[in-house]
Amino acid sequence: MTNTANGEKGEPMELLLMVITCWLLLQLAFTIWNLSRMPKLGKPVQRQAWEQEYDFPDQVTACTDGDKPLLSVLIPARNEERNIRECLESISACRTDTMKLEILVMNDHSEDDTEAEIRQTMANDDRIRLFHGTTLPQGWMGKSYACHQLSLHARGEWWLFVDADVRLEPEALEAAMVTARSQRTGLISGFPRMETGTWLEHIVVPMMAFIIGYHLPIMMIRRSPRPVFLAVTGALLMIHRDSYKRSGGHAHIYNHIVEDMELARAVKQAGDPVTLADVHRHTSARMYRNAAEVWEGYKKNIFAGTGRNPLLVFGVSIFYALLFLLPLVMLIWSLVTAQPVLAAWAGAAVLIGMITKGIIDRFSGKSFWLGLLMPISAACLILILLDSWIASLNGKGYRWKGRTYG
Repeated sequence: MTNTANGEKGEPMELLLMVITCWLLLQLAFTIWNLSRMPKLGKPVQRQAWEQEYDFPDQVTACTDGDKPLLSVLIPARNEERNIRECLESISACRTDTMKLEILVMNDHSEDDTEAEIRQTMANDDRIRLFHGTTLPQGWMGKSYACHQLSLHARGEWWLFVDADVRLEPEALEAAMVTARSQRTGLISGFPRMETGTWLEHIVVPMMAFIIGYHLPIMMIRRSPRPVFLAVTGALLMIHRDSYKRSGGHAHIYNHIVEDMELARAVKQAGDPVTLADVHRHTSARMYRNAAEVWEGYKKNIFAGTGRNPLLVFGVSIFYALLFLLPLVMLIWSLVTAQPVLAAWAGAAVLIGMITKGIIDRFSGKSFWLGLLMPISAACLILILLDSWIASLNGKGYRWKGRTYG
């Protein structure tokens, strides 16, 4: 039997855990519905009333070779010796029955054998062209400048920016063009199926998909003109050449660390649509190879992703701690102190959180059982967020691929 002291302590905590459990159930229902609203790459999308009208027939005619439009694939590459060849080979192997293709690669002052890997691949595909980056101007972010330089050489109607660690399936480009042609303008993006190997990859990398599926009304990205409804990734970002120009391109957001989100925001502000699509069946990526890369990669972007808002950092940390850490702590404590009612509520909260993450992981092409790591994943996310905030406060900035960012 629960003693009086434990009972007095348990009742307020039971009430809190009941509220948390009910909230988690609502989030589970929202997540299932939300994921069902995500457009799929290769399927047409419908035009929204708020989008600007343009004279598309003339634009299409101006950039076609015969009756096939030209697609430009643009790849910024800095120290990508281990990735670039497989990336290029996967693009070269894509079906291109309905389009012409050019593949432009920017060697951004690589300090390894990136250029040699590119040249070996060029020998087998004359559609690949290699460019060398010029000196990084003051204030520019490295990737933004590499993408900007690539844009100066692109000749296609649509431009597909691809990171060197991305791999395309054979139908990927055809699927992308189906969606792009139905949208006619604007920007299309999607998070590749994330391959993970080391322990921190398994714990942290799937959390990006979790954050989007759990919080962001996905359908509003496409339906609303408001830039607050946005989620894209620079790993796979397809943009109409005229939308790129109307938005100002990378030159407009040259000094932003999270350049992909800023570009998408500029596209919406220009009156053009943005679509976040389910692309995991068509693309994959392994962004990081060890724990240090995972930590530094997320640390570089996560505070900037909050808009550099300390209040939001604090709020997110408390929110995730209450939803995903407190129930586990209380479950352990209630089992030790023999409080079955408290244990039941805490266990329910822990289980619902794990199931929700498992559903998002499965939707993203990962194992459902990764959901069991939810409390650990939430704890790591909080720690990385706080570390990113502290790095910004103390002026040390972020180190990535031999460059330091503020």
